[in-house]
Amino acid sequence: MSNYLLEVQEVYFEYPGGIRALNGVSLAVERGKKVAFLGPNGAGKSTLFLHFNGILRPKKGRILYDGQELVYNRSFLREIRRKVGIVFQDPDAQLFAGTVFQEVSFGPMNLNLPSKDVRERVESALSAMGIRELMDRPVHLLSYGQKKRVSIADVLAMDPEVVVFDEPTAYLDPRHAGELVEMLDGLHAEGRQVILSTHDVDLAYSWADQIFVMKDGRVIGGGSPEEVFMDDELLKRADLKKPLLVEVSDALRQMGLLDGRFPKNARDLLECLREGR
Repeated sequence: MSNYLLEVQEVYFEYPGGIRALNGVSLAVERGKKVAFLGPNGAGKSTLFLHFNGILRPKKGRILYDGQELVYNRSFLREIRRKVGIVFQDPDAQLFAGTVFQEVSFGPMNLNLPSKDVRERVESALSAMGIRELMDRPVHLLSYGQKKRVSIADVLAMDPEVVVFDEPTAYLDPRHAGELVEMLDGLHAEGRQVILSTHDVDLAYSWADQIFVMKDGRVIGGGSPEEVFMDDELLKRADLKKPLLVEVSDALRQMGLLDGRFPKNARDLLECLREGR
């Protein structure tokens, strides 16, 4: 078994018209880690994600899943898309069916599961997202937040090993964003690999185990949150700022009030300060 669940090796990709979106991307996602991708708009994050389960095919380079190179035939793509589910930033780009049940049942039905198993998967996915009561609701009547949850249920109904989220907290208010992050932690606790892109450096710092930084279709840096956000040159190149907690911790260290640890949230910071008394 490989230590890396997903590997990207020298991948190039161009959209029609010669628009290059990926320019020699190489990276390895460590198995079991919570992974965040950071970078400005146009960095190539969304395009890269669509390569993870074969929606897009590289012009050059290789994508490997669990040590096996992706093969672009019907049977292999069907299996890899069962294992690797992608939740798009805009739920309207993902949802297409008339009702919530029809929407969430589409994937399991394409696995040729018995109708009883399909319904169980739909009910389980909707319950996990706290929206089972919406099962018979027309999709077009849902709020943005409800559509977001349905789009996640879409993927969960396939029982994937990896769930990839493109800007999952975009356009959500703080309460709903917090609930979504708790859901991400729940998926990880179940043993699923969780990967996301975000512009929120505070979220990336507090949540991720491994971070990749992208710009202009390349990976320009990466590592642990501490390594990434203490690299001033990398942050400057990527037009990223330090998370608020890192700035506060830096100031406290300069004042001699904090040791070399890197607290991930306010509770951790207060505990470090108490221990330093």
